[in-house]
Amino acid sequence: MKITFIGCGNMGEAILAGIHLKHTCYVCEPRLERQVELKKKYKVAFGMIVDAVKAADVIVLAVKPQDLPDVLAELRTFSLAKKLIISIAAGVTTKSIEKKLGQGVRVVRVMPNLPAMVGQGVSGVCRGAKATPKDVTLTQSIFNASGTTVVVPEKMINAVTAVSGSGPAYVFLFVECWIKAARKLGFSEKEAVALVYQTLVGSTQMLLKGEASPDVLRARVTSKGGTTQAAMDVFMTKGMDAMFEAALKAARDRAKELSN
Repeated sequence: MKITFIGCGNMGEAILAGIHLKHTCYVCEPRLERQVELKKKYKVAFGMIVDAVKAADVIVLAVKPQDLPDVLAELRTFSLAKKLIISIAAGVTTKSIEKKLGQGVRVVRVMPNLPAMVGQGVSGVCRGAKATPKDVTLTQSIFNASGTTVVVPEKMINAVTAVSGSGPAYVFLFVECWIKAARKLGFSEKEAVALVYQTLVGSTQMLLKGEASPDVLRARVTSKGGTTQAAMDVFMTKGMDAMFEAALKAARDRAKELSN
């Protein structure tokens, strides 16, 4: 399959890294230094948009949302009837892309997240009016190469943004606070990082094994009247669950505003 990337920043590269050995990939990237960087890492061809679009079976729109209107205006001049358009532009609806491209174009929208850069991403996938179930399956195969995918109706894509798109920042903030608190207990930076990182990795692996739910695992660690219970009491008194609920709702609502 021939896949053309229009733009190739960090997220575009994460997708490219997962598929470049299995498919013929073209990249339209205006920055020369970026082209040089990508050529050193991947088996890809670089060229003008006219050649890359004509050759493509799939076109991945990996430009910044503010740059997308100019790209769509140029794409509209090509015949796109037999091509699948995949957009990872945050906040841009399939309806908006379909309207600007015309021709009954098939559009699938994807909300990936940062861990795709290390092959551990999760992407929300939704299809536009003309896209088929086969198009969704194809899109999943592309993004599963850098993690996993969840198919949702487009009305849920803003919630995907709140939960997993923005989610890595929640984890990084939690770890940042955890390390700072460990330092205040007297650990060096190196010691605090080692203790926190490995605890995080080990706990995550237990979750991924799926042998028990998070609440069950938490209960296993928490002895009544013990040290963990003392920490849990603080988290609950401070309203950690309500804080998370409010934070995700704020992120979802902001995603809705940006989509408008």
